[in-house]
Amino acid sequence: MKTNTLKKIPKAGLILYLSFFILAGLYFTVNGSLPIEIKISNSNNVTTAQIHRKSVIPPFKDININMPNVKLAVVTSSRSSKGGTTYRVELEAYNGQRFPITYYYSSGYSSKAKLQDKINLAIQNKSDFSYTVRQTFMIIFGLIFMLIPSIMMYVTIKKGSATSTLKRPKTTTSTQPIPTNKPEIEEEKYKNINDSIIR
Repeated sequence: MKTNTLKKIPKAGLILYLSFFILAGLYFTVNGSLPIEIKISNSNNVTTAQIHRKSVIPPFKDININMPNVKLAVVTSSRSSKGGTTYRVELEAYNGQRFPITYYYSSGYSSKAKLQDKINLAIQNKSDFSYTVRQTFMIIFGLIFMLIPSIMMYVTIKKGSATSTLKRPKTTTSTQPIPTNKPEIEEEKYKNINDSIIR
C-alpha cells in the first residue's frame, strides 16, 4: 500500500479499503490456527496418503484428500523477486502427480526436510505414519496483515475526529458595553439649571 495512493482515497473509502486487509488478515489467522493432519497407510504394498483440513469458509465442510500410490515426499522451493527462498513439502505419486501438504511456501528448510524424511521412512518401511502440521507462519502473517491496517485505520479516525473538533464554530459572548445617552442627559440637566439661574 503506497502512501501516495492512500492520500488520493476519500476517508470513508480508505476505511473500507483498510477493512478489506483486516478481514483478510483475520482469515489467514483463523485458517492458520487449524492444523493439517497427514496419515500415511500401507495396505497390500500400496501406500495411500490422507490429508485432512478444516475449512473456515462456509459451509465449513472439512476437506479430506486421498492420494493413492504415493511414491515419496519431496521438498520444493520458490524464489521471490528479491532473492529469498521459501519451501513446502509435496507428496509425489508414481504417475508423477504431486500434491502439496500446505498451499503456501514458508521459510525454514530444516523443518520441511525433517517431515520429508519421516514420510519417506514410513513409505520405505511400509508402516503407518501420522503427523500434524502447525501453520505458525500463516498465523504470524495474518496477525501482521491485521495489525498494520488497524493502526492506520485508528490514526485516520483519530485524525478525522481532531479535525472535526478544530473546525467546530466557537460561540462567544459579547462583552461590549451597552451604549447609553447618559452624557446627553447630564448636559440637559446642567442646561436647565443655568436657565433657572438666569431667570
